[in-house]
Amino acid sequence: MARRRRAHGRKHSGEYQPLDVSRLMNYTSYETADNGMEFKVHQVRAGRKEYVCPACQGLILVGEAHVVAWTEDSWFGAEAGQRARRHWHTSCWKAKGHQATGW
Repeated sequence: MARRRRAHGRKHSGEYQPLDVSRLMNYTSYETADNGMEFKVHQVRAGRKEYVCPACQGLILVGEAHVVAWTEDSWFGAEAGQRARRHWHTSCWKAKGHQATGW
């Protein structure tokens, strides 16, 4: 006959952790530039191909975490803004971000 597991009186252990909305949004957040333009910023855990960062001109290697940023405030519509998206090193985006793009 199988033994029954005993409850240890700790139904919910650990501290309360608030809901991380960015995880629900697939790691996409919104940022507003100094000029008022709004950017969608997507966190990529591990890229599948190499990209060139527009800020430092360095390579973003395969498997490296990075940021993809774009705006939907394009003269030619949201799709044109999405096509103009750029892949940034996370540190480059935080340091310079959309200021370096001329958007």
